[in-house]
Amino acid sequence: MRLILPCGCLQKDEDDEDQAHLHKPRDNKLYQQKLKPCCLLVITTQKVVTLFVLTGLIFLPIGITLLVQSTEIYQQDFEYTHCYDKEESGSLCSKSRFIGTTCPCEPIDITVPDTVKGEIMLLYGLNNYYQNHRLYRQSQSFLQLLGDVEGSCYVKEYCDPYNQDGEEVTYYPKGAIANSYFTDTFKIKDSAGNEIIPDFTDISWKSDRDSKFLLPANWKGWTPDSGEYVMPKDWNTWANHNNTGSKILPSDVRDEHLINWMNPAAFPSFTKLYGKIKLDPGKYTLEVEYRYHVAAFHGEKFVRLAETSWMGGRSYFLGSAYCIVGFFCLVAAAFFVVISRQTRAKRHERKKKIDEQLVHYKDQNNNAHSSTL
Repeated sequence: MRLILPCGCLQKDEDDEDQAHLHKPRDNKLYQQKLKPCCLLVITTQKVVTLFVLTGLIFLPIGITLLVQSTEIYQQDFEYTHCYDKEESGSLCSKSRFIGTTCPCEPIDITVPDTVKGEIMLLYGLNNYYQNHRLYRQSQSFLQLLGDVEGSCYVKEYCDPYNQDGEEVTYYPKGAIANSYFTDTFKIKDSAGNEIIPDFTDISWKSDRDSKFLLPANWKGWTPDSGEYVMPKDWNTWANHNNTGSKILPSDVRDEHLINWMNPAAFPSFTKLYGKIKLDPGKYTLEVEYRYHVAAFHGEKFVRLAETSWMGGRSYFLGSAYCIVGFFCLVAAAFFVVISRQTRAKRHERKKKIDEQLVHYKDQNNNAHSSTL
């Protein structure tokens, strides 16, 4: 007689067995973690304390070295947002808002200490300037910078209203970043009044100069007869109004000042390299030609003279991070040692009780085995 089961019952039992088999690791050395090179780490108090102590002893000297090195690096900032007009006594340069005007600031005294040796970086900085704003950083045409004058922006609207002029001639380069090019210029003079010319070569990334900022094949300069393109809107104002001339503007897109400006900063407070200069210890004066207005958005401008070393410029962050991590590792090691000391008696008592239970269990098994015999 054949037993007929309800529909699906037999299949259900087989499915349960298959499902249980799927959750079971394969019976080989890899899945069972029995390979010889494998390290089955047993974490003990001694190993943890040793790891934390070694980390602390390594990190603390590195952090202290970086902090000491940072303090020895020369760096000085000169804020000039609200400087006074050298030609009009008592008049602030920040009050002039018209694009195209140049306001010479009163000279700023600089003292270079005797500890300075070698080249000094001349940088300009801006505070509360959000180059990292999404719409601002996307307001440029990467194809155009690669040599295609008619190259469009990633989204056309991102470059408006700095895409074409009133006659529908393409701006080159187009976009808000290029149009807002930083136009302040700086001069450093020694005590005798002689100007010291900075070195403006190799102040940008080599990869940018070689691969990212390329001239178009039909480049004729920003001249009226070029026909295919014109300089950005505000650049044209600088070049043609108020007799400021075009010397403050880039000669082409390979200008390294423009390259540095076209790489948006990640934070609202940033510096960009203006030049490299060799200054002997002594007194100097810094002359600023004020053109770039930041008062409308409560921004600030400053000039920075900074020395570099094997670890780069002055930065207390990296050294402080190493010291903090090293200090907390030593504190953690001390904490684990104290906890281990306080719980040692309880651990020994627990181990003794477990050993007694094991002995008792073995005795019972031996007695049961002997009785069966």
